[in-house]
Amino acid sequence: MRKTLIISYFIIIPFVLFAQNKTFIREYFYKASETDSKVSSRQKALTEVKALLLEELGTYVESYVNYEVTEENNRITKDFFTNEIKTLSAGTTETKIIEENWDGYEYYVKAEIVADPEEVLRRINQTLSKRRSSEVIDSLNILLKSSNNELEYKNEELNLVKRQLATQQSEVNSKQTKLNSLNQQLLKAKQQLASYQAQEQQILTDLQKIEYLISKSTIDAKANVRIGMTPKEVIKVCGQPRAIDDTPQRVYGRHPHYNYGNVWVLFEAGIVAIVLDASVYEGHDAGYYRRYYPNDIIK
Repeated sequence: MRKTLIISYFIIIPFVLFAQNKTFIREYFYKASETDSKVSSRQKALTEVKALLLEELGTYVESYVNYEVTEENNRITKDFFTNEIKTLSAGTTETKIIEENWDGYEYYVKAEIVADPEEVLRRINQTLSKRRSSEVIDSLNILLKSSNNELEYKNEELNLVKRQLATQQSEVNSKQTKLNSLNQQLLKAKQQLASYQAQEQQILTDLQKIEYLISKSTIDAKANVRIGMTPKEVIKVCGQPRAIDDTPQRVYGRHPHYNYGNVWVLFEAGIVAIVLDASVYEGHDAGYYRRYYPNDIIK
């Protein structure tokens, strides 16, 4: 006698559409045993708080679901369905740790799950649909095994598909050639991108070096230059200036001004007169800045 496999499937239908995400927050205190460390206590506390959150999420999702699950001569229990929701919900949500603390004896953790119940239901439906498809394939295999005629029919269908694929091989080869060409272009593009990235990194490295030299030169000048020093003494304690403004040489008794990063050292009669913030420097003598920019004089 030919046997027939009958399977009825289930689907989850939400009563309402949700307008926004739902946040679930739970906390848990784990009392460490003698063999527990901070790491093991934290892991156990996280496991427990995740279980509590999934319990609450599963209960909340279940409250918005109308479901019916049956099999031949048997009915799936409500507990079975509830466990399925919890299991599937665990794969569609992420647990976020809000707060945690360890005092050496007890590990406290507070966590939350932010979930869109409608999205949870949609993913559960997808998973259940895949499971249903798997069950259909299983049932078909059972029927095929029980009938040699059906097996031969499927083999003929398979051979037909093979013949159709053979006639399309030329098109497949053409597409493969195009694909290979695109892969080569992609490889070249990646190599070019890597080259650009290396150049960018070199530019950044050079920029960092320049910024470091400017900063060091500024710090040395502010720390070491003293009013009354000669140009040679300034160079001795600060090194060669980054720039020299020769304009002041046109004025009798003046020495070129020295730049050290973000400051200028101005001379009068061959000695340091002031140390000035470079942002206001315009090439004038020290007297000009004493009069118009007194707040920008560093020394």
